[in-house]
Amino acid sequence: MISVVVCTYNRADLLKGALESLCEQTLHPSEYEVIVVDNNSSDNTYEVVAGFDHFGNVRYCTETRQGLSHARNRGWNEARGEYVGYLDDDCKAPTDWLTMARDVIRRLSPAVFGGPYSPFYSAPRPAWFKDHYGSSHKGEEARALAQNEYLSGGNVFFRRSLLEEFNGFDPRFGMRGDSLGYGEETVMQRRIRANRRDELIYYDPKLYVYHLVSPQKMSLRWIARQRFVDGRYSHLVFQRDKTTPTSRAQVLRAMIRTLLAFGWDMIRGVFKRDHARYPYIQNYLYEHVFAHLRQLGQLYEGLKGFPRGSTEPSDTL
Repeated sequence: MISVVVCTYNRADLLKGALESLCEQTLHPSEYEVIVVDNNSSDNTYEVVAGFDHFGNVRYCTETRQGLSHARNRGWNEARGEYVGYLDDDCKAPTDWLTMARDVIRRLSPAVFGGPYSPFYSAPRPAWFKDHYGSSHKGEEARALAQNEYLSGGNVFFRRSLLEEFNGFDPRFGMRGDSLGYGEETVMQRRIRANRRDELIYYDPKLYVYHLVSPQKMSLRWIARQRFVDGRYSHLVFQRDKTTPTSRAQVLRAMIRTLLAFGWDMIRGVFKRDHARYPYIQNYLYEHVFAHLRQLGQLYEGLKGFPRGSTEPSDTL
């Protein structure tokens, strides 16, 4: 019934934990399979997967086209299940994760469904880093998601027939090797909503997983870069839903205003922030100031849509 795809690139040490959690499921092995898609790893990924041969339903395959979307597509093409679940290689699933997923399928047969994730750590977290920074939750109620809500790609299940119908994930989106990239799962959910309005996209808080927050992801430098890149991909995913500037000059002026607001907000955070709400300057940066970086990323990507010397935006990515 269920095929679980784990896409991986040079993270054999983390992959082992993900596979251990999938091999310890309460769901009988005859009801699911695990497919590891190796996206050109140069480490010992193959040996790690081979160590699970005794489990019987863990399969290994490679995808030479670099990029998470290519790897996700290879996964569903290899899948035998009616539903394809995606678990990130730095996640760990509780033992009843797939039993919960099977129950959702039997009750609702949704087009897409998934749940939240909570953090775990490989090193002590800084005093300022709050657990909810590394979490994704949409409440404590199981429900159909609204039109403007989307499930996270690291804990999500798709009906395989829909992945096939819509030609899978768009390779222009998502991680590519060591380069940050986002949005491939959101684009797919938007396609399904646009073409299958009666289909259900469902969230269940009981269908949770644990997601690693590495030391790198708790550095301000990485977070700032992530916000900017997230803004760029947000523009690409949602650009047709919003009123955008109509000329390069307008975009440039908006970028200047955003940079000034970023600088002013930084100063305000140092001298005038609410210390009860933001006990550390890092909290103010994370929760407030870095929002300007996301906006700057959106504007930057919008600027790229205007060829030099043109006032009309390009329709390409």
